[in-house]
Amino acid sequence: TTLKDSVFPLVIDMLKKWKIYEYCKINLSTYTITLPNESVLLFRGLDDSEKIKSITDITDIWSEEATELNLDEFTQLDLRLRALVDDLQIWCSFNPVSKENWVYKKWFDKDAIYDKENTMILKTTYKDNKFLPDSYINALEEKIHSNPQYYKVYALGEFATLEGLVLTNWRKEEFDPMELAALGLEHRAGMDLGWID
Repeated sequence: TTLKDSVFPLVIDMLKKWKIYEYCKINLSTYTITLPNESVLLFRGLDDSEKIKSITDITDIWSEEATELNLDEFTQLDLRLRALVDDLQIWCSFNPVSKENWVYKKWFDKDAIYDKENTMILKTTYKDNKFLPDSYINALEEKIHSNPQYYKVYALGEFATLEGLVLTNWRKEEFDPMELAALGLEHRAGMDLGWID
């Protein structure tokens, strides 16, 4: 439902910049674009993944904000790539989010299992975009002080939890509680069950 306000106008703008818009057939009721070479761009949301199961002859898929999908929805997209051509591709673009997200587990976790031979991972940050205005760059860089988690995600392109964190300056490691007690350190324990109260 949000494609008409996000990806669709982005592609329309690119067609205009490339000066081929006037040669394309744009259908605003079905959100399809037919290019001069007869290739068709279909814009579909996954608010109901059942709706895409009948689509055939797909050669490329761009999943914008892939972290908003779940693994089953991504799998359904992958199954749509069944045209009889070489080099079928899925492109996933996203800002990293929590390490609990399926995208992290599928491609970035140290134990991730995927076809490394046929998968390319390209990490970019704002420093790679020479077209950003200085005001945006300054706002991003200011986040290092005002919101370090946002800075990790939006400036550094790292996976991090953006909301609901109480403690942010901790690490996971093995330790001997008796050694710490011998040093005079006190033991504190906490737990977050994810409840509102």
